[in-house]
Amino acid sequence: MSFCPQCGVDNPAAARFCDQCGAHLIEVPIAPAAAPKPSLALAVTGMTISAGPSVCPQCGTAVIPGEAFCDTCGASLLSGPVAAPVGAPSLPYGGVSPQPSYPSPQPVASPVVPIVTPPIVTPPIVTPPAPGRPNLAGISLVIQPAGAALALPTSGEAIIGRSDPVSNVFPDIDLTSHGALERGVGRRHARVFLQGGQILIEDLDSTNGTFLNATRVPPRQPKPVRAGDELRLGTLTFKVQM
Repeated sequence: MSFCPQCGVDNPAAARFCDQCGAHLIEVPIAPAAAPKPSLALAVTGMTISAGPSVCPQCGTAVIPGEAFCDTCGASLLSGPVAAPVGAPSLPYGGVSPQPSYPSPQPVASPVVPIVTPPIVTPPIVTPPAPGRPNLAGISLVIQPAGAALALPTSGEAIIGRSDPVSNVFPDIDLTSHGALERGVGRRHARVFLQGGQILIEDLDSTNGTFLNATRVPPRQPKPVRAGDELRLGTLTFKVQM
């Protein structure tokens, strides 16, 4: 008897390869061979093998029908396909297990960052001031009713009054020769000046007062003067001419 070292199956004494797995056999002396197998079919774990040929198709040695491998050369004696093991799942696609399909990865959308537009700040519209007079040039005080015209200096202001050498007072517009003392004109009676391009008249705390169009001008409170206005210092009257 030959004992298979791989699967442990007993084989005929003359067999050199295992009928079960085809492994090379180890000869073990045993009692006379048992009676031949009664069945033409060999039960294999999980499968059934049909009876093979009586001659090895590879080496031509006579073999026992039903053996799976040749005892001489170890060639397979199976004449047909081996049945699938009992309970084994049948595989489609020619016995090849299909690869599992996975869903395609979805693209990850980038977060939407809102675009913040800064507000448009419109600078305020600054209206430039209307061009005014740079000085008092071209302005005259016309004495009424005599008609003598007294031109104002080409500076930014002019003091109107009467001169007094004793007090060292010499106004820009001296009215001494026009009866200033008799008519109540003070030495520093009033001031004509420019401010923001506008002509103003200011009373300098005179005794007999300064009048603009018959309205008294409060002391130290300048009032605007326009062409054609009437000025009166004490009782001396003027017409503004520009």
